[in-house]
Amino acid sequence: MLRFANHPGHSALRMLLLRDDAEKEFDYTVGADALARAADKGWTVISIKDDWSTSSTD
Repeated sequence: MLRFANHPGHSALRMLLLRDDAEKEFDYTVGADALARAADKGWTVISIKDDWSTSSTD
C-alpha cells in the first residue's frame, strides 16, 4: 500500500494512520516498519492516541 501511494509524478495527500492507542483499539505499532517508511517519504502521520479524541453523543 505504501509503495502504491508513493507513485512518483502524482501529487497526493499521503497520510498514514498510526493505530497506537490500545485503550481505543488494538495497538498495531509493535513490529511495524510503516512509521519509519512514512517518515522517510515525508508523509503526514496521524496518531489515534494523540490526534483523535472521543466524545459521547448519547
